[in-house]
Amino acid sequence: MSLNKEEEISVFFFLIQLDYLVLALLLKSITKVLNKNLKIFYLMHEPKFEKRRINPLKAYIVFLYHLIFGYIGDKLLLPSNEAFLKAKDFVNNDKLYKLNLSFISLPENILQNNLTQLKYSWDKEKTFLLLGRADRDKNPQGFLSLASIINKNYPKKARFIRGGSERNIQVNYDEKLIIRFPGFISNSAKSFLLGLSHFVVIPYSFSTQSGVVTEALSYGKLLIINDIPTFSYLKGLSFVFFTDFNDESSMSKCIHDVFSMDINDYETRYWEAIRYFQENHSEAYLSKTLQEIL
Repeated sequence: MSLNKEEEISVFFFLIQLDYLVLALLLKSITKVLNKNLKIFYLMHEPKFEKRRINPLKAYIVFLYHLIFGYIGDKLLLPSNEAFLKAKDFVNNDKLYKLNLSFISLPENILQNNLTQLKYSWDKEKTFLLLGRADRDKNPQGFLSLASIINKNYPKKARFIRGGSERNIQVNYDEKLIIRFPGFISNSAKSFLLGLSHFVVIPYSFSTQSGVVTEALSYGKLLIINDIPTFSYLKGLSFVFFTDFNDESSMSKCIHDVFSMDINDYETRYWEAIRYFQENHSEAYLSKTLQEIL
């Protein structure tokens, strides 16, 4: 490939892998020698790990990796407000850009078919889903506590599904209460589980962003979320129910609000969740925002 001096080579990196860093450094050196214009874009998910959450050595290595990309990169994309604020501590602020996590929108006929099935089961049995690989920060125990309270106050009025595996934790699921799909969840299985669920539960005790939240919204899911700073941008939205998963009275109030909805209210919130996704996380949003950044 031959390029004129004024033409650009753009490279996009989005994972923490040593070979990516080596490649970026090599390309930077080669293009400088050849007097070519190289632009490096890097998606920085979590700029700084809190040392109490992971091995301190690993936290330092990740920080060093991001520090180098912050130096050699031309534009760094941050998927959350919290990540953006952390990156400002060690990266030139002119390089930083906010870019929300994005997914492909579902066709409207699929969304409408899902809604029809969900409305049919609404009065009989509401479905609550915990999705994705869970570790200590994802707090799967919070989901179990919520399920227990719902089952106590609204017996036989709810179904609970756990899709995904656990990492470095042991969770004792009540097999009579929780329907489990353990292990790796394929895209088709994920689509199936999201399609049949009314609510997605996010009991996380810590997070910087959540792909599960974004993808759930693309399916019109109503969210039950732990009230932590990361998700404060969702406050005030009709399809989000905040609670404290460490406080039984807070969860009881949230559950009461959820079961007080009628089917028309549920349908309204379903479409509002989808509109929010389309405006803030869809491929249309991504295309528009990338044009402004690039």
